Amino acid sequence: MFNVKKMKIAFVIHGLSMGGAEKFLIYLVNRLSDIGHDPIIITLSNDKTLLHEVNKNVTVITILRKHKFDLSVTAKIRKTLFAHEIDSVFCINMFSFFLTKLGLLFNKNIQFYLSLHSTDPVSFKNHLANHIYFRFVNRKDIVVYICQNQKNFLKPKYFISSFHDEVIYNGIDTAFFDPALFSNFNAQLLRDQYGISSSDMLILKVARLRIEKGHVDAIQALSILHTQFSLKAHLLFVGNGDEPFITSLKDLTRKSGLDGFVHFSGIQSDVRKFYMISSIFTLTSHSIETFSLAALEAMSFSLPCSLTDIGGANEMISEGINGFLTQPHNSFSIAESWNHLLNGQFDKQQIRGLVLQQFTSNKMLDQYINLLKQNSIQFNN
Repeated sequence: MFNVKKMKIAFVIHGLSMGGAEKFLIYLVNRLSDIGHDPIIITLSNDKTLLHEVNKNVTVITILRKHKFDLSVTAKIRKTLFAHEIDSVFCINMFSFFLTKLGLLFNKNIQFYLSLHSTDPVSFKNHLANHIYFRFVNRKDIVVYICQNQKNFLKPKYFISSFHDEVIYNGIDTAFFDPALFSNFNAQLLRDQYGISSSDMLILKVARLRIEKGHVDAIQALSILHTQFSLKAHLLFVGNGDEPFITSLKDLTRKSGLDGFVHFSGIQSDVRKFYMISSIFTLTSHSIETFSLAALEAMSFSLPCSLTDIGGANEMISEGINGFLTQPHNSFSIAESWNHLLNGQFDKQQIRGLVLQQFTSNKMLDQYINLLKQNSIQFNN
């Protein structure tokens, strides 16, 4: 008989920065803790932006590297796992899996799970590294993909040998991301902070400011929207990033004549109010993106979405129903989709309904917990 209180599982991740993979891990760890499991988190950096969201009774251990390929951490990870009598290890993305597996190559008593949250490598160097990392996956390891497209792409590309793999879609807390909670919210007060009038259309993008997230393409698309489609919408970026890159985006905004139309809010502890003030949501990534939590959050707030057709975007978008897909690195395609969305009519209840049916955190977490129950090694039962 399965005893939930005796399952001890370690989650290994690079850090607890603001991101989809990190949010997913916290969802899962907190649920496991709530139902009586004994999870711990091992982070490989001091980035703990989201630490406050982790249940207080969950142990979080930081094992720092002196440099990226500081392999001495493998021994520290192994020591930590043994000290906590861990029977299952759940690694988020390839590098944490590689470092953890390296310290346990000949251990047959720990079940490994590899949870993949990225698809296209951002560089040829990353592509080569992935070929090395995936060689450490064996047939007993369980690989979890977050969309079917990701599995179809990665498994043949890197010759992944796992005998057992699963596709479990990301999900969000739709009770938390519910526009009904904001029935008394004064959206105009927030719009006023950015000089956006009640009649102005607003395009929202929630994503870390990194080159592969396509913010440059978004700014260029806004210029096209203004000049070729004669639609003077605003574009609001929510998220942080490196200062030199942010400065370059602001320079591009000025050079494009878009001062007053492109806004930078920085990182926000609660993005829900930004969904409330927006007309549509967009992502313009050309790599990294696999199955965006931010897009699901926006749809839960009934916003139609424009997403670049990478990762699992076409598994969450039904074109004309809840949004449109665009070509990555194609600013005209992005601008055209914005024009369609801003001028179109969409059933808001239907948009939210699609998330409620398919992409809730409860549905996702039930699938993960069932997977762990069925496959984790049990001790002392």
